[in-house]
Amino acid sequence: MVALNQTVQASDALTGAEETLNGLIQVDAAIRPGDSGGPIVNNQGQIVGINTAASDNFQLSQGGQGFAIPIGQAMAVANQIRSGGGSPTVHIGPTAFLGLGVVDNNGNGARVQRVVGTAPAASIGISNGDVVTAVDGIAISSATALSDVLNGHHPGDVVSISWLSKSGSPAPRT
Repeated sequence: MVALNQTVQASDALTGAEETLNGLIQVDAAIRPGDSGGPIVNNQGQIVGINTAASDNFQLSQGGQGFAIPIGQAMAVANQIRSGGGSPTVHIGPTAFLGLGVVDNNGNGARVQRVVGTAPAASIGISNGDVVTAVDGIAISSATALSDVLNGHHPGDVVSISWLSKSGSPAPRT
């Protein structure tokens, strides 16, 4: 362990969503993508944290800075999930999937960078370069806002999506 109670800004490479993570344990272990969920142990073999994030420089060297959720926080979330109690930060069950990779569009929606071939977004005509502006009438100001709105939905839910095509034409669909 290098430090306790650290704060980092984490981003999802696929969705473009960003989140501030607080109260983390900083470690100097070589944490890489895919390691999330693995244990951090102390010298007595006790689990003290769960890997959750790493700095970008893991690609350039043997690793960079790694960050873990303290085990007390992780167990609180696990117990909440076991009880079936969702919250604004805990989503129970499968997550809705539009099939989009997006990035922020300067506060004016989520700009589409990737569309998964047969996903719902592709089937209604959303293309690379389009900008998602609303879901179910809720304005989308960023990639994170899109993720937040979708967290309230599950696979099979029908949603209304408004977007601007690359040419700037509006295109609302359900």
